[in-house]
Amino acid sequence: MNEALRRTGLAHVLSISGLHMALVAATVMGTVRVGMALVPGLASRWPVKKLAAGVALAATALYLAVSGVAVAAERSFVMLAVMLVAVMVDRAALTMRSLAIASLIILARAPHEAMGPSLQMSFAATAALIGAYGIWAERVGTRADRPAAGGPSLARRTVRAFARHAGGLALTTLIAGTATTIFAVHHFERVAPLSLPANLVAMPIVSMVVMPAAVTALVAMPLGLDGLPLAVMGKGLTAMLAVAGWFSDLTPLDAAGPAPAGAVALFAAALVAATVFAGRLRLLAVPLVAAALAWLALRTTPDILVTEDARLVALRLADGRLAVNRSRPPAFALENWQRTFLASGVARPIRRATTDLPPNDARLSGAGTAASGFACSDGLCLGRHPSGELIAHAESLGAASEACGRATLLVVVDATPAAAAACAGSATRVITLHDLARLGSAAIRIVPGTPSSVSVTFALAEPYRAWHRHRAFSRPARGLPEPRRKPSPSSDGSGPPIGPGP
Repeated sequence: MNEALRRTGLAHVLSISGLHMALVAATVMGTVRVGMALVPGLASRWPVKKLAAGVALAATALYLAVSGVAVAAERSFVMLAVMLVAVMVDRAALTMRSLAIASLIILARAPHEAMGPSLQMSFAATAALIGAYGIWAERVGTRADRPAAGGPSLARRTVRAFARHAGGLALTTLIAGTATTIFAVHHFERVAPLSLPANLVAMPIVSMVVMPAAVTALVAMPLGLDGLPLAVMGKGLTAMLAVAGWFSDLTPLDAAGPAPAGAVALFAAALVAATVFAGRLRLLAVPLVAAALAWLALRTTPDILVTEDARLVALRLADGRLAVNRSRPPAFALENWQRTFLASGVARPIRRATTDLPPNDARLSGAGTAASGFACSDGLCLGRHPSGELIAHAESLGAASEACGRATLLVVVDATPAAAAACAGSATRVITLHDLARLGSAAIRIVPGTPSSVSVTFALAEPYRAWHRHRAFSRPARGLPEPRRKPSPSSDGSGPPIGPGP
C-alpha cells in the first residue's frame, strides 16, 4: 500500500500535515458557522465567522495533540494558526505575508527543518498555490463582478459547480505537483507521472468522505456513537487505496535519478520569481528554469555508495545493474540506491570457498570481470569497477590486509585507529567505520588516470551543525571497537541454558 501511494503521488495522505489540518479546520469552521447562522439573534449580534475561526483553531490544536505532535503536523498547525488568526483580526488568510510569518516561526524554532523535504515541499506547494490563484483572481475579478443577463437553470448551475470543483482540484494538483517535483526528485529520486489523475479521483473521497467522517467520529466518541462514522471512514479509505493500487499498476516508471543541489537551488529561485515577484519580473523564472533543466541534464551519478555503518557497498556495473556485497541487503537502502543509479537490476555477491582458489592472490583473482559484481570469501568481498579498478570490502582488519596495495578503494568495518593505518604506504584509499560514523554515508567516484583516482563525498562535514553533534559520541565515532556480543546458545545443547533457572 505504501509503495502504491508513493508511485501515484498520494503518499501525502499518510502524513498528518497540511491536507489533514486544512480539512479539519474547514469542516469544523464550516459546520460552526452554518450552525450559528441558523440562529438569527446570534448571527446579527456576533461575528460568527471570527467565532467559527476560533473554534476551528481549538479543534486543530486538539487534532495536533491527538496525532502525536509530529514535526510535519506541528509545522502545518503553525501555518494554519497564522491563517485562522488573520481571519479573526480581519486580515486576508491566504497571502504571502501569512506564509512568511509561518516560515519565520518554524525556522526560529527548528532551523534545520529548512533542509528537510517536508518543509521544502509544503512551503513550495503553498507558495505556488497562493501565487497562481492570486494571478487568477486578478484576471477574473472584473468579469465576476458583472451581473448575468439571465439566471441559469438549476441543472446548469449544478453542472457548473461540479465542473468548477473538478477544475479547481485539477489545477491545484497540477500547480502543487509541479512546484514540489524537483524536491521529491532531490530527496527521494522518484516521480509520480500519474499523480494528476490519481489525485483527481482519490482526493474527493478523502475530502468529502474520509476527513468529515473522522471529525464526526471524534465528536461522537465521548457519546459512544463513533461506530457509524468510523465505518464510513473505513469505506472511504478502502476506496482510496483501491484507486492508488489501480493507478500504481498503470504507472510506467517512478525512478528519476538524483537531482544536483545546484539545480534544486535554481528551481527554488525560479519558484520565488514566479510567485513573489509581480508583473514582468515573473518572467525571470523562465531562464532560471532553463538553467536548472540544463544542470539536471548534465548530472552525473556516483560510482559507489557506502552506508554509514560500513556494511553495505553498492557498485555500478557497466551493464546498468547495481552490484552489492551482501546477499540480503537492507531493502530501504537498496531501493533508494536503485532509483539513484536508475539500475536495471541487482547483482548479488558470489560466495567462494578459499580452498577452491589458488594461493596468494586467490580472492583478488576471484573478483572476476567488471560485469560479475562482488566475489566474497572469509570476510573479504572484491568487485571490479567498469574501468578495471578493484573495489574491496572487509568485515575485519585481518581480512583487509590482503587487499592493501592491490585495491583502489577499501572499506573496512572497523573503527579503531589501526584500520585507518591498515594500508599505510600504499595507494589504496581506505574508508573506515570511524570515518562513516563521524561523517555519514559516502558517495564515491572513480576517476582512473588521475593522481587521486578516488573522490569521496560524505553526507556531513565537520564542524557539526548543532543538530549533528550527537554523532560524535557513538563508539565508532570515538574510534572504539564494537562491544563483544555474548555467544548465542549452540543448537546441539552445549551452550548456556535458556530461560529461568530452577
